[in-house]
Amino acid sequence: MSWGVDFTTRARSDLVGLPSDLNEAIVDALVTWARNGPPLENSRTMLEITFHEATIADRLLLAYAVDDSRQRFVVLWIREKPGAKRL
Repeated sequence: MSWGVDFTTRARSDLVGLPSDLNEAIVDALVTWARNGPPLENSRTMLEITFHEATIADRLLLAYAVDDSRQRFVVLWIREKPGAKRL
């Protein structure tokens, strides 16, 4: 089984200008999640929507929401991890 992935406009914008090593780390994580399903750790609920944040390359936080019934997840945004070395 495989999972589908979508991106919000915000997430697509967040990808612009990232160094290639971070882009590769994001792609690697998403490919793994598409095969095995996304991790369901670090969850938060805002406005009745539950989302999760995963650390990527010890420098970024990638937020995503999961639809288990459709086996899809959507990348909501990508931001610098607090305290991480500046990009």
